[in-house]
Amino acid sequence: MMTRTLPFFVAMTLATPALAQEQQAGTNVDTEAAFQALIDACDDVDALMLRARIRLQLPRTTEVAAAAAEEMLREGFQTCADGDPEAGKARLTEALEIAEAGTSEVFAAGEDEAAAETQETAVEETAAEETPDRPWWKFW
Repeated sequence: MMTRTLPFFVAMTLATPALAQEQQAGTNVDTEAAFQALIDACDDVDALMLRARIRLQLPRTTEVAAAAAEEMLREGFQTCADGDPEAGKARLTEALEIAEAGTSEVFAAGEDEAAAETQETAVEETAAEETPDRPWWKFW
């Protein structure tokens, strides 16, 4: 058995780095260049912070709110790049509010489900408490 197992593990150990190279995890996008282009278009720090906050909300929000927030994010940065940073920040603030509202909607739905489950558990516990006094091992 050992003569079969040892070569198997050696072969797997040697094959793993080769597979990792073939997977090409990640993207080939130069994030530094993309961020520099964004700063060149609109170098307002508040706008960049709003962008970061919006992007943090996008994976947690509803699909509709995420699409609307992304579109408003593009519009806000375009407005800022056109020379009106205040209007751009106002648009980004609206986008953040939409994204946060969508996130609240997603998590509020989860709270409703958790509350219903808690209520069902409470009903089961009260039913269990109403059983006659007998030891737990006498279930027949």
